[in-house]
Amino acid sequence: MPIQIFIYMGKMVQRESIWQDVDGIRIPEIWEGLLIKEKNRWGILYGLKRIFERVTEYFCKKKTEDKEEEAAEEGNPFLPRLREILEKILEIYGMEYRTFCPLLLDTDTLPESMLDEDDVELVLEQISRDLNFLKIATSRPAYFAPYIERMYEDTGLVVQLEVDKEVSLEGVNVIVDMERKGNCYYRYMKEGVLYIPVYKRPWSYVKMLENLDISVPIGYNTVIIKGR
Repeated sequence: MPIQIFIYMGKMVQRESIWQDVDGIRIPEIWEGLLIKEKNRWGILYGLKRIFERVTEYFCKKKTEDKEEEAAEEGNPFLPRLREILEKILEIYGMEYRTFCPLLLDTDTLPESMLDEDDVELVLEQISRDLNFLKIATSRPAYFAPYIERMYEDTGLVVQLEVDKEVSLEGVNVIVDMERKGNCYYRYMKEGVLYIPVYKRPWSYVKMLENLDISVPIGYNTVIIKGR
């Protein structure tokens, strides 16, 4: 019987020593599939090919994770799709958009330049259509005055404005937290209210079978919604 060779960490080890330590690491049985016969060059090539595939898979996954972390540091990469994502979240919780009653917690990090787009403005542009209720908690009421006036003239909706430190949850069933600093507001995580931190907890892609879905934090939990 030819001597079997075991490929591990770039080393070729005889089958008889499979349970011995290599560089202080006990060889796991999971690598059994990489056993090859001595002088079987096709077996060696196959083993090397599998090692290359696994190494490549690892670095591709690491690169994707790094990109997501960079995107999270710069902002929420899913923000331009917030309306679509909110509609799917509401559907999961058995709610319709016409019953969507959000409280928007204004950002605590203003744009560095007048030329930079305010993320809060991007959110309002998406969620305003078909709203029957909207409450905004902010420390800059003058900034929202034109928006509030426009919403009243165009839709008849009276947008409620509150000081950010004195927020009432009366009538609210969803909280969209646009703040970047500090921790999530656990005091807002109550039954019947969906608390959605846009920046304080990461949003990410999740591969489910052949689909690339989106993981969205809701209160203490996360919800997986279908991606495109």
